[in-house]
Amino acid sequence: MMRFDKNFFFYKLPPLLYAGLIIFVSTIPSAKPPGFDVPNIDKFYHSLEYCVLALLIFRAFPEVYASNKRVVFYVILFCFGLAYGAIDETVQYFVPNRDSSVFDWMADATGYILGGALSVFLRAKLARRKAESS
Repeated sequence: MMRFDKNFFFYKLPPLLYAGLIIFVSTIPSAKPPGFDVPNIDKFYHSLEYCVLALLIFRAFPEVYASNKRVVFYVILFCFGLAYGAIDETVQYFVPNRDSSVFDWMADATGYILGGALSVFLRAKLARRKAESS
């Protein structure tokens, strides 16, 4: 009999699905976000996309925040996001009608770092609030 694993379905599965969605959309030759006639708006989209990814990934590992080795875990999580952005840009390089650039990767990395930092900040704030109320 299969047991429902809340930890997996609510914490681990969303970043996996979202990461898969990123790669899936990257393989669509004609996928273009709305431009709104704003120069380099795609960099904003890249940053937003990877900020959400970081928030989901950091949310998936709540035990990291209480660990004595949390700095090591943070480094691993940040390196993962940077590597995933590079993989995404590499995939796009081989897709017809798609552009791949270091600047897109830099936008991915910026969004991921901001999302990860926001996640760490919010978790620390929540922990302080919890400690004060005890």
